[in-house]
Amino acid sequence: MSVLYRAAKIAEQAHAGQTDKTGREHCRRVVDAVETLDQKAIAYLHDVIEKGDGWNRDRLEAAGFGPSIVSAVDAMTRRPNEGDAAFVRRAAANPLALPVKRADLADNLWQARQIGASTAKYEDGLRILREEFAS
Repeated sequence: MSVLYRAAKIAEQAHAGQTDKTGREHCRRVVDAVETLDQKAIAYLHDVIEKGDGWNRDRLEAAGFGPSIVSAVDAMTRRPNEGDAAFVRRAAANPLALPVKRADLADNLWQARQIGASTAKYEDGLRILREEFAS
């Protein structure tokens, strides 16, 4: 079974019954916004540790994901009491997580605009990426 297929199935199970702010599937849009197979696997898995029941680094490794993918997913996982800017910087410091974080923030910004919610934290995150992690 391919890494991408495994990531998609895990995300599907971990997020069963969950929708984003617009009532749709956030992960799939993030997957579509990145390029490489590793980035796409990370995009599928980027919220699994935070929002999926019982998922952690060890379980991702046991599911067959290599250290680079697991580390990138971990970088995309917010820590308790971590501020928005610190989280963005930590995630972006991982080269594989950076394009996924950029796509994640862009999609969250789009969602916030769709429902008329505040866009400030997503705009701030994208500004940090532009200014500090330009590529």
